[in-house]
Amino acid sequence: MKKILAVLIAVTLMLGVVGCSTVDEVAAPETTPEIVEETPETGEAIKTLGVVMPNATHGFLGESIKHAEAASKAFAETYGFEYKFLTSAEASEQNNQLDTLINDGVDCIVLWPHNGDELRSGAQKVMEAGIPLIVYDRLITGFAPTAEVMGDNVTIGQETGKYLNTYFADELAAGEVHILEFKGDNSTVPQQRSDGFAETADDNIVVVQQFSTDWQRAKAQEQMETFLMTSSKEDIEKIQAVFTHDDEVVLGVLDAITAYQGDADLNIRLLTGVGGRKENLDTFATYKEQYDLDQVTYLFSPTMVRDAIEYGAKILNGETVSGLILIDTMEIDLSNEQEFRTTDIYKIRYESGI
Repeated sequence: MKKILAVLIAVTLMLGVVGCSTVDEVAAPETTPEIVEETPETGEAIKTLGVVMPNATHGFLGESIKHAEAASKAFAETYGFEYKFLTSAEASEQNNQLDTLINDGVDCIVLWPHNGDELRSGAQKVMEAGIPLIVYDRLITGFAPTAEVMGDNVTIGQETGKYLNTYFADELAAGEVHILEFKGDNSTVPQQRSDGFAETADDNIVVVQQFSTDWQRAKAQEQMETFLMTSSKEDIEKIQAVFTHDDEVVLGVLDAITAYQGDADLNIRLLTGVGGRKENLDTFATYKEQYDLDQVTYLFSPTMVRDAIEYGAKILNGETVSGLILIDTMEIDLSNEQEFRTTDIYKIRYESGI
């Protein structure tokens, strides 16, 4: 009996040695496993928001970038996520940035396209990768991202048409009112504004000429100066209003009008803009008094990009965001510009230190 017990003990020891040897042989892999950063409170992986925007080619974009960065930082702290903020000079660079963010495994992307159609393939890759995508401001026609966030461009155009109808009611009853239109670029934004304008503007409002300004004050000034220098006296004197798609563009047109020293008598009485910029509001009373020029602008603030960032943060926080989200506008002229300066959206833009 003692011999049998001794044999069993010996066999057990041998098996134990073999088991230890097997574990030692496969113990340590040659590569170190990827470390996923986790939040200390929950142990969950930290999510990442990607923000892709054009660079600052004009003032509105410059302000928007500052607000987008500030919002990304603020919401990252509030919701506990990380973010990657990218700007670019052209659409091809944005497509490359989207590829990089996909490869980096970000959890949501907010995209402000240079031009929607040129970002279609990159946006499609994002959706195919299962990453929620919010498209801001310039839409991608025929494409459905997770959500679209933008100012209400159609309404801006419609309200502009209605304003001109009321302002020139007597002239329209008697005949035609000739105007110039200064657009921004070839994206969906100016197209929507022009379409909205066409829906409501009286049939007797005639758009004599359209210009594409790239949203730049200097370019608008040059275009207006060229029109005044090259057009006949009769054609110049027919123009009674200028419909623009941006407040900076308005200032360029005003620069050309106030510097004009030609033979024609300028009959321009009204300029319309989009933005609600302080620099423009500051000219309302002065230009009315000195040049008898009226102005109206429609609220379209750089602070709106904060809404798009917040919707991205909500998605990372597990909330559902989808569809087209329009941000309301507001009509601002000499009658209410002082009141507008007391609103929160004005204070955030000009008194927040951004």
